[in-house]
Amino acid sequence: MTTKIQKWGNSLAVRIPKEMVRRLALRKGSGVVIREDTDMIIIRKQEPQERPISKNDWRRYLIPISRKKENVSGTIDHILYGAPR
Repeated sequence: MTTKIQKWGNSLAVRIPKEMVRRLALRKGSGVVIREDTDMIIIRKQEPQERPISKNDWRRYLIPISRKKENVSGTIDHILYGAPR
C-alpha cells in the first residue's frame, strides 16, 4: 500500500486504511509503538497493559452482609481469611 504523509496541526501524519484498522482491531485512542529502523518507520499495535491498582479497587472485595463466609468465592476466602484455595 502506498500513501502520502500529510500535515496535521504542527505534526505530520499517515492515514491507516480502514481495512487495516479493522483487521488490527484499532480504534480512536488505541496505543501504537513507533520505531525507526535504518530507512523504515515501524508502527505496531501496543500490547494492552494491566490497569494499575486504583484506590477504589477495594470495592471489588466487599462481602455483602447477607452472605455467609462459605458462599463467598474461594479467592476472596483466601484473601480475607487465609483459607486454602
